[in-house]
Amino acid sequence: MSTATSNREQRVHDLRSFVRRLEQDGELLRISRAVDPGAELAGVMAALERERKAFIFENVKGASYPLLGGTLNKLERFGLALGADPASFGDAEFDQLLEQAKANPLEPVEVSAGPSQSVVLQGDDIDLYSLPVPKFFELDSGRFITAAIGITRHPESGIYNVGVYRTLLIGRDRCVINASSMSDLRQHYLAWEASGQPMPIALAIGVDPAMLTAAACKLPPDSCEFRVGGALQGAPIELVRCVSNDLLVPAQAEFIIEGTVDFGERVQNLLGEFAGQYGPENAPATQVTAITHRPDAMFYSIMAGRNPEHNTLGNVAVYGVQRSIDGAIREAVPEAKRIHAFLEPGLGTLAHVVISIDKTDDDQPQDIIRRAFAGGGHIFPVSMITKRIIVVDDDIDVTKMDDVQWAIWNRAATERKFMVIPDIKSWELERAAKEGQLSVRIGIDATMDLADVDKLVRPIVPGADQIRLEDYVDPPGGKKSAA
Repeated sequence: MSTATSNREQRVHDLRSFVRRLEQDGELLRISRAVDPGAELAGVMAALERERKAFIFENVKGASYPLLGGTLNKLERFGLALGADPASFGDAEFDQLLEQAKANPLEPVEVSAGPSQSVVLQGDDIDLYSLPVPKFFELDSGRFITAAIGITRHPESGIYNVGVYRTLLIGRDRCVINASSMSDLRQHYLAWEASGQPMPIALAIGVDPAMLTAAACKLPPDSCEFRVGGALQGAPIELVRCVSNDLLVPAQAEFIIEGTVDFGERVQNLLGEFAGQYGPENAPATQVTAITHRPDAMFYSIMAGRNPEHNTLGNVAVYGVQRSIDGAIREAVPEAKRIHAFLEPGLGTLAHVVISIDKTDDDQPQDIIRRAFAGGGHIFPVSMITKRIIVVDDDIDVTKMDDVQWAIWNRAATERKFMVIPDIKSWELERAAKEGQLSVRIGIDATMDLADVDKLVRPIVPGADQIRLEDYVDPPGGKKSAA
């Protein structure tokens, strides 16, 4: 049996089997010391994240359940969970795996019962504060659930939406499930509020890695994440009907929180975000109508902000945004040779796009920058989510920011190389935007001026990229074998 086949057959089908594997591999730490969820827990989580360890807090003060986290804070762990070879699992492999799942979705199946409903809490037994929910940053509005998948159904089409949404606790039986303007949940909120009907909603906490990954994907509104999750898992996602509404939710989850959205109460709230800044949100409150869970349930939490697991899971959405940008720019700039969109927390919340060309005219880069910023027709308009577009010659590797920076600071010597485009409608995640969410966009022509080509050619060592050092260097302790 091939390694690939063997790995695919080892895919996990719930969170628990994944946790057992991590513990067997020495990748999970248990913390038995009592930890305060408001003043201490997030700090210890952040320290464990820096070590790229998974962890279980067995004694969170005031909580009735242990807290699990960090299971997906390395990219290769996604490979392990999804049946790929962790040793060779990178961004390209992850992106390909996601695209295959989107192209070959697997329908979920409804079951009559599941572990997620072994214990049912309703009425006075509901207490969100019994969950080990951390407060992450000093200016946060409160304690936030960060690893739940939110589940809703459109009131007209009946299509399910599943996404990862930050959720603020505001009472024993009340919470606020946030939705950005670009999310399908925001559209469901608007549709249900317009209908005048009560809106059912559910949060599933502690789902299997395949379902969590699918929930982080950006899919067309007529697609369902349950189907993509099944394709990633290699088996249909088992769904069970809620006890207090008619939504279908993952049967294998650790917890299910069921509720009804109260459009009469909206709550402004603040949480530290992935790019290292605070992000305000405003969303309707949810009245919790039931909490169900496994008998020995573990609460799952992702360390918020600019931290490994949050940003690694964010890669799932990044791949879709990159494809959207690439598609829009290729249509607007057919002469582009290579395009790469950098979406990294260190560069802020917006994309930085690099386009390489075979330059024929010194005015060409500025024309390309204007056309690229005007690109649209995909998930996102390019100008809304892109801060900077850089045009380079085709000897520059568009995927390496060091190479791109070299081109900027070695090939741009006049003010006409830099374009400032003011008052562009920006994505709401750009917190520096001014009134009307308007912000500046930057274009940089980092190409060689045609008159300077002879003096700006890069020094190249002939054949350096074909050299294999093992053909020249003796191995430690002995001579290399004869060819």
